[in-house]
Amino acid sequence: YANEGKDLYIKHGCNACHDPFERKTGPSFKEISQRYGTSKSAIEKVAKLIIKPNPSNWPGFAYMPPYNISYQEALKLAEYVLIHSQKEKQIKKQEGSLPESEAF
Repeated sequence: YANEGKDLYIKHGCNACHDPFERKTGPSFKEISQRYGTSKSAIEKVAKLIIKPNPSNWPGFAYMPPYNISYQEALKLAEYVLIHSQKEKQIKKQEGSLPESEAF
């Protein structure tokens, strides 16, 4: 689901309010992942919150509107939010740490 989740993140404009690592109008995916975890039940919970957000969960942030997407799409998006978006930074760090002679 990694690429599908990222595609949905872009398609639905989530990046307007969310970033994987920095607070914007909404909490970062890192903060969301730290709060909910990465278990199957966490993914299911976040998927439901994408479809029907509960603004009281994140006081001090802008109201997130409900998203009219299928539960299957929400699951893919939630998995990206909680897991895959956080792994992208680790992969980039690993790629960036190779000596130039080995980077090709």
